[in-house]
Amino acid sequence: MPKPLLLHRPAGLYVRFRVPTDLRDRVGSRFLVRPLRQAPGEAARLAAALLDMALSNAFRSMRQGGGVVDIDKLLKDAENAFQLTIGGVRLPNGAHLTNVRIDTPEDERQFHALMAAATPTSSSQGAKKAVAVERRKEDLLSALSATHLADLERAGRDKKTVLESRHSLMLLRGIVGDIPTADLTSDHCRQFFDDVAYWPRHATKRPEFANLSVREALAKAKTMAEPLPAAATLNKHHQRLSTFFNWLKKNKHLTENPLHGLVRQDKDDAEEETGRAFTQEELDAIFEPTAYVAWAAKYPHRFWVPILALCSGARVTELSQLYVADVEVINGIPGYHINRRFPGQKLKNKASRRFVPLAQPVLDAGFLRFVEEAKARGQVRLFPQLPNNDGGGFGKQMSKQFSAYLKKRGVTESGLGMHAFRHTLATRLARAKVPLQTIGKITGHKGEQGTLGKFYIDEPSLQERVEALACFDSGGLRLGELNSLFEHKLDIDSQCEN
Repeated sequence: MPKPLLLHRPAGLYVRFRVPTDLRDRVGSRFLVRPLRQAPGEAARLAAALLDMALSNAFRSMRQGGGVVDIDKLLKDAENAFQLTIGGVRLPNGAHLTNVRIDTPEDERQFHALMAAATPTSSSQGAKKAVAVERRKEDLLSALSATHLADLERAGRDKKTVLESRHSLMLLRGIVGDIPTADLTSDHCRQFFDDVAYWPRHATKRPEFANLSVREALAKAKTMAEPLPAAATLNKHHQRLSTFFNWLKKNKHLTENPLHGLVRQDKDDAEEETGRAFTQEELDAIFEPTAYVAWAAKYPHRFWVPILALCSGARVTELSQLYVADVEVINGIPGYHINRRFPGQKLKNKASRRFVPLAQPVLDAGFLRFVEEAKARGQVRLFPQLPNNDGGGFGKQMSKQFSAYLKKRGVTESGLGMHAFRHTLATRLARAKVPLQTIGKITGHKGEQGTLGKFYIDEPSLQERVEALACFDSGGLRLGELNSLFEHKLDIDSQCEN
């Protein structure tokens, strides 16, 4: 059983658990840290014990081959099991309280004292009841949100979809209150979008917002001049809420979707800026041989994923989820499939299905030899050290590791990461006068004439794509020499271990 360590921080009380050595690659971390949202004392120790028990069960399941374990959700459920929230009560003196949260015995004592003080001395019917519960628990937004999310999981929706829906519904409940869903109106939706525009990025991970309710976090964010979310982010909230409201309507909890009264921002105006290309100076710093090989020597994915991204513009998740069997030779042209053929693989959209030829610099770097060695070892996935425990995709850890490396190399601009390789390839091919539709077949973008979504290897255009990739100018980067240094470094490390 992982032993909990209580941490006293300025933001409050936290608990830390050490991840067992044999599970760290799958979990992606040495430690797990969570806020307790309790004052020091018996209540905090009890909350830590519940989290401890939940983690022990999760680790046991992982060791027994229990498949993907959403540890974040597991710990959240354990935390919620320790809390009780009363959605709404009206005291006998007419005072109306909503979202009363009782976490500790002291909270319960104070709440009973409040009810006693508010009780009139008359013998009226109202005085005979200390409190009148106004709403049936099963009709509240919290209860039906939980049922909806369970239905999404039961239907096999992507883990990331469920997590994002949970986030939007949590914000809705925090903004409009835990009201009966039958009371939801278009005015509640307008209130939601007026307020959610101020929701701070990564609020749950930032100490300044720890232990704050949604309302309190929004109020604090407004005083901090937080950057407003992109229009695409607001439209994603719109889509998740609409899915929930339509589900409520189908299950006869609502008569109409309250979002129907709101005008959604035009999709074309809501295209989100996804960053920029790397400059040549940044590429030189990233692939500086000594630094790159030293960083990449720990795991093969650190060496190959950035090189593949640079020379193909593929998304980090697409590369991180590759299986050995995805690498093939078609009509004499080596490349790899980006598809959803094997467990855990996912696609962003229909246009993402494609066969990507390997550019000559990747071949020069010895990628096919690496694949053959992986096949000889009996590997199934090309980069098995990248985990997907929460179902969010194999690329999450790759992105984190590469972002940390970027900062060490002096590339510190906020938001710049693996996705910049995608911009780099597309930008440089466009400068080389490669047609946009050909670029789209390489990167998995939609073409000018609509979606390139119907997957086929499209053999007639394979040579066209090879010729297009030959136009890519890496600015003098010598990736073939990197592999020689990389293999030499691995040989030295192996000798030292022996």
